[in-house]
Amino acid sequence: MHLSFRVFFSCFVFLLFSGTLCSQAPTALSRQYEVGTAYEYSYETSVLLNEPQPKPVSSAKDVGFKLRGKVQVTPVWQHSNNPHEQLLRITVESSKLSVKARQGPTPEGFVDKSSRVDAFRNDPIFVWWSSGRINKIFSVKGEDISSVNMKKGIASILQVQTSVVEREEVDASGRCHVHYVTGDPGKIVKLKSNCIPLNLPIFYNHTNEVLGAEIRSTASVSYELRPADGVIMQATGLETHFLRVVARKTSASEVISRITLQFTGEKKTSVSSPVGATESEVIRDLSKKTKLDLEAGDLTSREDVRDCIACKSLADLVANFRSALNANNLGSQSSALAFIRLLRKMRESSEATIKAILTSKKNNKILLQLLDIVASTQTSASHKAAMGFLNFQEERKILLPERYLLTASLATHPSAESINDFFNLVKRGVSNKHLYETLVYTVASLVKTYSRMPDNADKPLIAEASSYFQEKLGNCDGTPCTMLYVSALKTLQQKQSIPLLLDVVRKAPKKAAISAMRAIQTMPSNFIDDRIIKQLEKIFFGLDRRHDSSVKIIAADMLLQHTPSEEFLKMLLLQIRDQKNKEVNTVLLSKIRDMMDKGNQEVSEVFRKVIRSPEVGNYHVLGQNGLSSAFSRPFTAGSLNAANASFSNVLEINGGLLKRSTVDVFVRNHNESMRLLSFGMFAGGLDMFGGGSEDDDVTEEDQQEVEDANAGIEITLMDTQLRPYVFFTSKSELMGHVWSGTASERTTALQGSALLHDHLQRVPLQNGFTIEMLLTGSISYDFAGQVQISLWNQNAHSLVEIGAGMIIQGQARVDTSFVQTMIEFNTGVQTRLDFVSDLEFGSGVAMCMQMSQPNYEIIENVRKLERIPGSNYVLRKYKKRTIPGPGKTYVMNKKNSLLCNKMFGSEER
Repeated sequence: MHLSFRVFFSCFVFLLFSGTLCSQAPTALSRQYEVGTAYEYSYETSVLLNEPQPKPVSSAKDVGFKLRGKVQVTPVWQHSNNPHEQLLRITVESSKLSVKARQGPTPEGFVDKSSRVDAFRNDPIFVWWSSGRINKIFSVKGEDISSVNMKKGIASILQVQTSVVEREEVDASGRCHVHYVTGDPGKIVKLKSNCIPLNLPIFYNHTNEVLGAEIRSTASVSYELRPADGVIMQATGLETHFLRVVARKTSASEVISRITLQFTGEKKTSVSSPVGATESEVIRDLSKKTKLDLEAGDLTSREDVRDCIACKSLADLVANFRSALNANNLGSQSSALAFIRLLRKMRESSEATIKAILTSKKNNKILLQLLDIVASTQTSASHKAAMGFLNFQEERKILLPERYLLTASLATHPSAESINDFFNLVKRGVSNKHLYETLVYTVASLVKTYSRMPDNADKPLIAEASSYFQEKLGNCDGTPCTMLYVSALKTLQQKQSIPLLLDVVRKAPKKAAISAMRAIQTMPSNFIDDRIIKQLEKIFFGLDRRHDSSVKIIAADMLLQHTPSEEFLKMLLLQIRDQKNKEVNTVLLSKIRDMMDKGNQEVSEVFRKVIRSPEVGNYHVLGQNGLSSAFSRPFTAGSLNAANASFSNVLEINGGLLKRSTVDVFVRNHNESMRLLSFGMFAGGLDMFGGGSEDDDVTEEDQQEVEDANAGIEITLMDTQLRPYVFFTSKSELMGHVWSGTASERTTALQGSALLHDHLQRVPLQNGFTIEMLLTGSISYDFAGQVQISLWNQNAHSLVEIGAGMIIQGQARVDTSFVQTMIEFNTGVQTRLDFVSDLEFGSGVAMCMQMSQPNYEIIENVRKLERIPGSNYVLRKYKKRTIPGPGKTYVMNKKNSLLCNKMFGSEER
């Protein structure tokens, strides 16, 4: 008879644990404890925290504790008709705490310490035990929670089956899937997985895997039973929990917990057994005879009261970090770290406490940064405090409410309460149009995130918001209105909005059409089906109307990303053969080459086939020499242990001048990607500086639309659209800036702090104690620029800086009434991306563009702490390492390099 795969696998696992072979269907042991006999055990459990190690062993680098004592298990009642249904009394005596210490003996390094464990009352707990399953426990009211949890961990060990079985069980770890594996008579392994805490429901993680946390857990208990009666002779449990940053798996922590119950003997004892036929009768009589006030519960651990470590009030912490919160420090690591420290404290604070911080005159200079933290806190108290403090109806004072909305739009786990408050404001309207625009984007972003949270996909709020914005877009009668709700749908990212966006591309003027095309481009790739692909082909080839070159470039990019056919690629290359619009042609060819350079096999294979044809593989097709470009470059090289960060740049030149430039910064792992930042610059109507339009795909309506000079930037942060920053909208406004020297000095366009990673999970251990696993990441950003124009020298110089400081902080900690232990890891980096453009417009137009990243450092540190509440004992360990990152200058294209050399000669740039 052949073993099934599952049984074979179970035997293999058992072999690893016990070193013996297992049988397929062992005879079940008749297991029971005898009333009137006390079974004595030595008990020991330990919890160790460290950086991930090759093997789950203690080392000099970890911190943690060990608890030991003497356990007595005594049956006090047995069902008259069922010997396998009993009430067991469990007591623990002579408990002692040991902690890891520098002066501790080798190899484990534990030293006994006085603690609150020494004063634990010797109260028993009673467990209702039935055929190896514990249905209910009864503990003494008022007993220390840590003491009760420890006894629940011991009781959980008594829950064991004696045959191969898979089932669901509830124990100190929560509700778990349990698989029992048996081997030699009396040897059993219990494997636990997919444990769900029942009394510790708080859990959240980022809705995008790239910015999430990964927790991997294993738990098992190996048993040796006495063959005669099935009494536990030895039980040893081992569990491990790893917390890793998905984007950087070397940033991680590990928790190792062990538990041992060793039989030491048994003795006869006199027991005054309670009387009763039912559970309630038995417990009532038991309470009467023992004079104990008992309360019922299950085996799951309860949350212990945390004794704050180096605790400070929110006001004190704000005072400590006041300098780091100054606006001049935005874009730095110190600002990002202050954000995280205050965020964690604010999540514990009341509405009144938070509002007092916002209204304090001492905080006026850092009020914007405090609003960033309040918006990221995402508690009911923080939201109510902010809404009570801010005024959304003032026409001229929008700086504070807009900053709050901007950061709130990036929330990682928004509540329906906050979304409805903002949505109601959208429906009622606000007096300032710029604030209304930000409010619309905020609602769209929050609804998108809300829809991706567990069990929320079909919530009515999502459909209501989607319908509302689509209806608003359908009723628009002008370009500004159209662009507002197109951007809202771009942020909302619902598949049902794509047909409406395609309709805008087909019918709306140039600006709105480009915006709608960009909205479709940023949708999740699985939204783009064959029907949409056909529509994109019509747009690219102009089969429905003449489209602006930017629309065509975006359409081509999407088509190339979705496994282009040989026929399509050949038609695309034939279209650029006439070189009528060399800038568009250059972008398209650059895009294809960039995809091939990145290893896109589908595009590479099709391209190699197509260029074999003489009508395609010739100079007229492959010899495009425009100044425009499309390329992507890595920021960091990915590996098995990290995500990779890269950026793609599409630079479109028209008449020798910038028309549109888009930089998308992506973070990717093996399964998912995220557009962390999109930074777009646009300009038009600048013929006064020379050159002329080379775009032959412009209608008379579009020519009229772009008649006035205009320029600005569009920013999308973590797939959330922000209100555009417009430099000027007319030639007269532009000349006013030129004569006054506006922005000739570095000027900030956008700055703030936002939450990147946000994970909280409480994991109950099988010994009864609980780990809190926390991951928080923040980014502090500062986007700035300057422009210098000289009509006398007929040249211009511009600089755009994208600066950011980022901190990722992970923490694993165990809090009990008698010991606290913690490991915290931090990874930080501060960097900048510079875009420099130099323009000469005297005799003809020449432009040199440069993109560079200065040197940077990645700083990693690990902090470990151990403390015994009620005593002066504290152990701290700290480790730091710095990883240098070299600066880079990014190559754009050959023609740009030639122009830069022509303009500056051999000068170092």
